[in-house]
Amino acid sequence: MNDAKRDDQSADPTDGWLVDAVRDQQEPDSDVERLISSISSGLGRVRRPARSLVADAPGVWVSDRVLKQLIAIRVRRTIGRLVVFASVDGPDDRVDAVRMGLIARYADDLVALSDQVRDVVDDVLISTIGTEASAAARSDVTVRWQDLYTREWLD
Repeated sequence: MNDAKRDDQSADPTDGWLVDAVRDQQEPDSDVERLISSISSGLGRVRRPARSLVADAPGVWVSDRVLKQLIAIRVRRTIGRLVVFASVDGPDDRVDAVRMGLIARYADDLVALSDQVRDVVDDVLISTIGTEASAAARSDVTVRWQDLYTREWLD
């Protein structure tokens, strides 16, 4: 006699839901769609591997992610503005430009604040990768501002 049939027929009624669930192999479309949606929505947030940047000191490398975090933290502490975008640009293991995006408040002197941001970026670059390795980037720091309420980039 087939044990599976006997077990199904004589199973305790409290376990009936388990037997029914195992037999029902059709998954609800909405659950599958939600699962696919949750997985695919996360794909856009997959990060690329960190890039190692050469420093002045022989054998020393700094991650571009660490550099961006240090810049964002120092800008926040020094100037009191939230960094919403930071990019360390350059070929291979070099840095030749830095792009920053920050939140502006009404009545801000954006020219003066941009100069302060550039000074902070300059200091962080020198202290992390050195004067020579950061020379090109320190001369090419772009600062953009976003409106506090609309989140639109200001020109």
